[in-house]
Order: sequence, then structure tokens, then C-alpha cells
Amino acid sequence: MKQAQELSEQSIRHSQPTIDNASERLAPAKAKQRRHFIWLHLPALVFMVIMTQIPFLLGIWFSLHSWNLLNPSEGFPFVGLSNYIHEFVADPNFWPVIVQTVELVFGATALALIGGTGLALLLDRPFWGRNVLRGLATIPFLVTPAAVAISWKNLFLSPNFGIIDWLLHSLGLPIIPWFSSFPLQSVIIIIAWEWTPFVMLVILAGLQSIPNETYEAAKVDGANDLMTFWKITLPMLRKAYEIALLFGTIFIFQTFGEIFLTTAGGPGTSTMTLPYYTYQTAFISDQIGLAAALGVIGVIIAIFAARGMLRLMTEKEALA
Repeated sequence: MKQAQELSEQSIRHSQPTIDNASERLAPAKAKQRRHFIWLHLPALVFMVIMTQIPFLLGIWFSLHSWNLLNPSEGFPFVGLSNYIHEFVADPNFWPVIVQTVELVFGATALALIGGTGLALLLDRPFWGRNVLRGLATIPFLVTPAAVAISWKNLFLSPNFGIIDWLLHSLGLPIIPWFSSFPLQSVIIIIAWEWTPFVMLVILAGLQSIPNETYEAAKVDGANDLMTFWKITLPMLRKAYEIALLFGTIFIFQTFGEIFLTTAGGPGTSTMTLPYYTYQTAFISDQIGLAAALGVIGVIIAIFAARGMLRLMTEKEALA
């Protein structure tokens, strides 16, 4: 035993210089490969900086100046943080717009998560024509926002010839002018209907990744369908829900076309969200400096929301 240990130590001592020499010979090749790797990524990095960072920096620069297109004689004076102070303190519409933006994002995301989960559970079951129904269920996500908004405005929620009000009238119920009585709720329903297929696809992928042996073991233990979903399916779909929530929140926050084509921010400012209010400030009120400040505020809110969600996801993974 002692001799074997001595022989192993000698072999390690003799092999160590060989390993060191091989590492020295491979070091220049690794450095060259690393430089080659950096050069390959440089065009993508330059393109990303040009398309994202430069416009953002220009937005910050515009937000520090006062620029009214209706009064070109005023010039383009530097005002510092006055535009931001005006929005936070003097603008009576700013904080209601922020609240409505939060309501829109959370309401549409919650409805999309519920609807997407229900569709995913139904389409995960084996039945004839399942693949066809899966393709049909993704159509709302593939249609452009303009077509979705016009369809819902004229085909479903119109008080004159909408399908929903026709059904209410057939049942003897009063007709509801949706976009005047429930404007924000109507927009939330439209956006949730549009994003439900995306959630369905993410949840469906998560369902198909769960091993069947897990469900078989639950049946052996006597668990019913509700207990199986609550104790097994839902915890194992946590990653899928996090992905759907992250991307859904980011993209729903940017909603513009649906509001523009249905309510135009009204009645009054009841459906005014931060992106639409930024557009109105820039192209209706012609206040470019204030609009740039609103845009910068929106980008900062989106960045902090995305980073907070990513941090929460990574913390949960570390605890797991």
C-alpha cells in the first residue's frame, strides 16, 4: 500500500511539469480565441448601442430642455430638472396616469395568466384535433394590435351592433356602452384577450415538461385532480409563470395602439396610460421637453420593474 502511494506521488510529480508546459503552450491560443470571440460580438454590440442607448441619451438630453413646437421663438433653452419637477409636482394628470398604468398592467396580466392557465390545461389533454385547436388558440397573439382593437370596438363591444350587447338585448338586459361606462376595464379585457395565447404557450410548455411518473405517484397516493394541481402542477410551473409574468408585464406596459384606436385616452383621461400620455404631450400639446421627461420616467420604471422581477426570480432559485 505504501509503495503504491509513493508511485502515485511520483507520477503526479512527473506529470505536473507536462501539464504546466501544455497550459503554457495553449495560453496564446486561448487568448487569440478570446480576442476572436470579442471581435465577432462587436458588430452586435455596436448595433445595440446605436439602436437603444443613443436614443435614450437623446431623450435625456431633450428632457433637460424646454421645447414647445407651437412657440419656436422661445428657442431651446436648458431648464435642468424643471420638466421632471413639473411632472411630479405641478401636472395634475401625472399621478392618475401612473395609477391607471399600474391598473392596466396588473389587471391585464392577471386575466391573461388565468385565461392562459385554463387554456393550457384544456389543450394539454389528449383528444382528437388538439393540434388544430392549439393553432387556433394562438391567433389573437399573432393578430396586429390595430386589428384587435378595431375588432373589439366594432364587433364585440359596440353598443349598436356588438355581439355582446346583442346577447344582452336578447336576454332582456339593458345595453351597456362599454367604452363610456367601463373604459379602462374594456381596454384591460382587450389586452388580456390578446396576451392570453402567449401565456398559454408558456404554461403549455411547462406542463409538457412535467414527468408523467409524478402524476402517477400522486394517483397512487390518493390525490384528486384539485390536490394534484395545487400541490404538484402549480409549484412545478413556477418558472413558466415567472417568464410569462416578466415578458407580459414589460410588453403590456408599452400598450399604445389598443388605447389609440378604442378610447383615445378618454373619456377625459380615464384610459390615459404613461405611453399614451407621452404621445399626447409630444404630438398633441407639442411639449417635446415634457414628453421626453415622461419617456425617461417610463423607461426607468420599466427597468426597475424588470430588474426587480429578475432579482426575485434569482433569489427564489437560490433558495430552492
